[in-house]
Amino acid sequence: MCHRASAASAWRCGCGHEFSQTAERVRALLRDQQTSAWITLIALVMLDGAAAAGAVYAAVHGFIVIAALGFTALTLLTVRAVRKLLVTRATLRQLARRDPALPRAILRRR
Repeated sequence: MCHRASAASAWRCGCGHEFSQTAERVRALLRDQQTSAWITLIALVMLDGAAAAGAVYAAVHGFIVIAALGFTALTLLTVRAVRKLLVTRATLRQLARRDPALPRAILRRR
């Protein structure tokens, strides 16, 4: 899930992902990761808006360097959240193509 390189004999990634998990478990983990990435992205976009307004206020009062540093940091965090969201969505699509989920009616009979 994190796309880190691991040894071929490793049973677990450094991020905590176990390689022998079922496809349904991996899907559930990816959906949770996608949800948290969306929440993070929404919060960061709101903070970016507040930082932009603060940068304008700070520019008027002469604190442009401090405001620019804060705005830059928030922008970089937002880009990171977008990248995580895009990677998670791409991984979910790859998993759906490789191992399609069974219909719920079939899963209930097991």
